[in-house]
Amino acid sequence: MLSLKIYQTLGRLLTPLWRSKKPPSRRGLLPQADIWLHAASVGEAQIAAAIIKAFLKRRPQTKILLTLQTYTGLAKAKELLSSKEIAVELAPFDLPSFARKAFAKTRPKVFALIETELWPNLILEAFKQQVPVLTLNGRLSERAYRRYRLLLGLWRKILGNFWALGVIGPLEAKRFEALGAPRDRLYILGNAKYDLLYERKKAFSDAKHLKKFFPQRLLTFGSLRGGEEKEVVKAVFLLYKKFSEEICFVLAPRHLKNLKKLAQKLQERKIPYTLWSRLPQERAPVVLLDTIGPLLEIYAFSYASFVGGSLIPKGGQNPFEPALFERPLLFGPFMMNFPYEAEALRKRCGNIIVKNGEEIFEKFSYWLEKPLEAQKTGQLAYQVLKEFLGASQKYALLLEKAFTHRPP
Repeated sequence: MLSLKIYQTLGRLLTPLWRSKKPPSRRGLLPQADIWLHAASVGEAQIAAAIIKAFLKRRPQTKILLTLQTYTGLAKAKELLSSKEIAVELAPFDLPSFARKAFAKTRPKVFALIETELWPNLILEAFKQQVPVLTLNGRLSERAYRRYRLLLGLWRKILGNFWALGVIGPLEAKRFEALGAPRDRLYILGNAKYDLLYERKKAFSDAKHLKKFFPQRLLTFGSLRGGEEKEVVKAVFLLYKKFSEEICFVLAPRHLKNLKKLAQKLQERKIPYTLWSRLPQERAPVVLLDTIGPLLEIYAFSYASFVGGSLIPKGGQNPFEPALFERPLLFGPFMMNFPYEAEALRKRCGNIIVKNGEEIFEKFSYWLEKPLEAQKTGQLAYQVLKEFLGASQKYALLLEKAFTHRPP
């Protein structure tokens, strides 16, 4: 394939530039392992951790290597995985010589890729070494699919030789098959990320200590993206005007750079606000979350929540985070990143999709005035989440079959 030859030639030319001043693992110097899992960053590290934990319950003596593309992913993996049987390293760069060295050092019996980590040189080297290659928790967005289609011949050659592809849903199966994955090696097994999320629930205990910061009923607007500020602040304004001292708010931008826009919109509406970092010394009815990390805990304490990134075409954020704590939730119409979750919640919970600030106001008002209905919706959302659990065990079983060379 011409495209592959060009990619590999460029890799060889760039190799001298990457040899110096790079961590040894980046150059392929990795520890020996029975199974090598390869992931991207923080989210994929969490998925890999859930699958690894499920696998080690079945085969506790197996030596596992997990490689990550980013330092933040590496840190998250080390936080989640502490067993002496698990090595966690930065991934080698996808250059031909580094790939050869990595497989020569690791000598794995299985090479498993988390989600969409499709690196040609690493995969082709695994094929050369006759190491079974499989995808776990496979995802392929419409945007990524269109990009991969540009090199259809390359991906047909690569995906056609995979041992198996475990994917999260039928859309992913259809897209991987269109790129060349054999239908009889595709398995729809669900999303393993929710098993680890479910385990995390135990650490929060409804976050009751937050009551000293939020004595009223708390409404949370989580993972807000740029472009949602106007409608969100409109909803806050209408709710605060109607319920005043009965409620308070947390507005959590997905990216901290958007704090300024949220603050500006609040100032225009003359709504008092403060920053999370200023609590408890400074109090206000609206708190802007200006740090990374506490959002899940805030969802646990909230009366109801809106999940952002969904009023505009950004694909939405994880709706199961508030559902985990049996809290009612809303999201916008743009949930392309979570199509199965959004549809299941819509079917079970009813009218929880909102298009603008007025609709957010109307739905939150309804729940504030009818707490039993709010409680019922939260319980239904939690039941939907529970139906999505168990995927990590399914992926662990697929991984075990590859490890023992049994038919999938």
